[in-house]
Amino acid sequence: MTKPPKTREKIAVVITTYNNPRSLELCLLSFQNQSYQNFEVFIADDGSKDETRDLLLRMKREVSYPLYHFWHPDEGYRKAKINNTVFRQINPEQFKVLICVDHDVIVHPRFVEDHYRAHEKVSFSPLLFMGRRVDLDPEITEQVNPQNVLRFTQGLNWGLLRAGLSGKTKNVFRSLRLEGPNWLLHLLKRDRVWDLLGSNYSLTFQTMLDVNGYNENFKSYWGEDGDLFVRIRNRGIRCYGIIGYAIQWHLYHKRLEETPEHLEMYRALLLNHDYVECQNGIRKLS
Repeated sequence: MTKPPKTREKIAVVITTYNNPRSLELCLLSFQNQSYQNFEVFIADDGSKDETRDLLLRMKREVSYPLYHFWHPDEGYRKAKINNTVFRQINPEQFKVLICVDHDVIVHPRFVEDHYRAHEKVSFSPLLFMGRRVDLDPEITEQVNPQNVLRFTQGLNWGLLRAGLSGKTKNVFRSLRLEGPNWLLHLLKRDRVWDLLGSNYSLTFQTMLDVNGYNENFKSYWGEDGDLFVRIRNRGIRCYGIIGYAIQWHLYHKRLEETPEHLEMYRALLLNHDYVECQNGIRKLS
């Protein structure tokens, strides 16, 4: 087994949340047993009610890592704005790498380490590392609770395997952690990650600043992550991912679906290779 890296660079983990304290608690608890301990968690709260605030006040006393809560009033879907608010509060000289996740996932014990290693391998040069997730079915999601969440995140188990073979849980074999030489990853098609998933990606904090964070013009569901990805790609920054590395499991919930208009807008955006910085982001540009 590969030894975890020596604790050197501090990592900032930003978790976006909105009115789902059950999932958020499970997510926070899954960060309790990380092999790489030098990280701090920043909650980007898009206007949740008091139940989330009360949960976080309790979790600050219970978790072993520093936990910070940033909130703004609920005025509709404003993920981009609350994330940029958090980014402004993080000292880029203190945190070299930024990991972004959503509240509705739980993570493998080597999740932070895997993201760290991806950037360490390239000596923290500009890189967007993109992960994927296992989509849990409603039954298994209901079984996960604060008492068993750490046991659940150990990897592929018989319950997951049965759910995967039955077709209920999607992409179950992503629970198998795999690290190896590049030729093996390519042979197994594990290195074919084509775009950014908002619940599982990391980049150098300087890269986030260079592209000016999230585009706050996005004020309805879907599109803000793709917009960020296009700007990073257009800057010539390497975009890379491994399936089954930096593993996370997505807790089931009913999902909003992108509209044909959203998809058409994103297709047009992919063709724009001059777009490298948004105007309405971390900084307000004229």
